[in-house]
Amino acid sequence: MINDKISGDVSLNILSTGGVGDLFFMRGADPNQVTKQFHKVIGFPVLAPQWALGWHQSRQGYFNIRELEDVVQNFTSMDLPLEAIWADIAYQDKYLDFTVDPRYFLGLEKWVNDTLHAQSMKFVPIIEAGVAIRPKEEYLPYIDGEDQGVFIKDASGNDVFVGSGWALDVAFPDFLAENTTAWWNKWIGVMHNITLFDGLWLNTNEASNFLCNGVCYQRQASETPVSQKLAYIPTGRDLEEKSISLDAVHATGDIDLDVHSLFGTMQTAATKQWFDSNDKRPMIISRSSYSGMGKFGSTWLGDNLSDAVHMGDATTGVMAQNIAGIPLSGSDICGDIGNSSAELCTRWYVNGAFYPFSRNHNRLGYTAQEPWAFDNDPVYENTTTYKEII
Repeated sequence: MINDKISGDVSLNILSTGGVGDLFFMRGADPNQVTKQFHKVIGFPVLAPQWALGWHQSRQGYFNIRELEDVVQNFTSMDLPLEAIWADIAYQDKYLDFTVDPRYFLGLEKWVNDTLHAQSMKFVPIIEAGVAIRPKEEYLPYIDGEDQGVFIKDASGNDVFVGSGWALDVAFPDFLAENTTAWWNKWIGVMHNITLFDGLWLNTNEASNFLCNGVCYQRQASETPVSQKLAYIPTGRDLEEKSISLDAVHATGDIDLDVHSLFGTMQTAATKQWFDSNDKRPMIISRSSYSGMGKFGSTWLGDNLSDAVHMGDATTGVMAQNIAGIPLSGSDICGDIGNSSAELCTRWYVNGAFYPFSRNHNRLGYTAQEPWAFDNDPVYENTTTYKEII
């Protein structure tokens, strides 16, 4: 964009990788007027349940139901507010979507009903974008999906595209196919019966391809990859890095290059239909979004670092999401990656309490950061670094 400060004229230079696009030009006397016009185009935000505005606790390292019980008990005994407890992938049976580990999370449904719901607390589990391909285990969601043709295909348009995720080989639902939403909601219903979840966390839905750049198996590669034909490569990076092949084919006949950014939004829209059909306000937190996703669900800002810079960036990030039509947004309080400290976490708690979506979360391999986790790590009030950030 070139802005002529003398005449006020603005020139736009647009470079495209191809495909079909719609351009909207919005004018207004101030940013608020332009934002209102934008929201009229993309749709107004979904109405989330009131409890979504409360305090949420999560961690990748809760490995069994006893650990969830202990966390909730600590919040209760210390008279700390807690609206919802979240479960990362450890609750699943061998990282299989729509399942519960029968050993370490035995009795999850009863605990959610008798303990959490009895105290007006909520439960939010994760769902990964990739559905496991386990031919020897008769994994029914995949078998059902393959029978119905709901998965993205490889470059040939015939075989299911095989990506990689926590469950190793995975298939990605094609939410552009007409019957995928019905299949998806059928298995979400099965999952609700065994978890009694109140909200859902949609993760890695860019969609992310953990261990592969494009295809995982050369047999699925295109003989004439579209990546070699692009006149322009946004950001200059490999567009297939840890991502689905650009040549993968959707039910509409589109290749993934042209519809890739829609995955998270289409998945969220399909998930909202389950909440609507069950007379529940949708509490859906998605990692990926596109313009208009806010009328279906909400977001968090993705994987961040446990440092002051990311704490500062989160404030503007939440505001930007609001402008984009997603008012219920927040970052992983205290940081997802890295070891937080009492000083950083305290500052972030103060800041994060004002996020519309306030959730403490960090991943496996780093020190815990629940409110009581820093007994031996004092807060130094003479530190200025964090004060300057916020």
